[in-house]
Amino acid sequence: MRHGSKPTIRDVAEAAGVSLTTVSYVLSGRSGGTTRISQATQDRVHAAVSELGYVANRAARGMRRGRTELVAVAVADLEQPRDRALATLLARILPEHGYQAVILLGGGWRQFMLSGGADGVIRTGTAATGGDAATMAELAGRGVAQVLIADDAGDAGRAVHGGYDVLPAGTDSPEVLAGRAVTVLLGRLRS
Repeated sequence: MRHGSKPTIRDVAEAAGVSLTTVSYVLSGRSGGTTRISQATQDRVHAAVSELGYVANRAARGMRRGRTELVAVAVADLEQPRDRALATLLARILPEHGYQAVILLGGGWRQFMLSGGADGVIRTGTAATGGDAATMAELAGRGVAQVLIADDAGDAGRAVHGGYDVLPAGTDSPEVLAGRAVTVLLGRLRS
């Protein structure tokens, strides 16, 4: 490992005295295919990871798997109590389901999502208009999971508009809204 550089999977393999494939299998939790990886070998790999301070590159893993394991949480303003509460709750709930939340403010979510920044988005605000509508339509065409918690969606239950889900904010608490939004989004992500 070069001085000052981040450790790589190759550095872990060298430190543990194993192949890159073995490190990959151990770190991903896979069994190793037809070859069983002994507990002693797994322990050496984990020790090398700890000793070197290796952290997997999320972007590289996402490219290989075709998913980012990120969900964008797009809110208009963290000064608004409901938006702040939803962002906080979603940042806590999503990791329980294998996704990290990326909190985005204002209209910046559009470019982030169009560039493939996350597997899905939960957005607060009004029903899609203007630039939001065009972005949501394009993302829906790409099959990106989207949930809009809309202030102006009335009190009807969940609706589907143009390939994305709309949840009416109504009088539900942020806890209820966050739970509903995650349930709907996960259903889309896993289908």
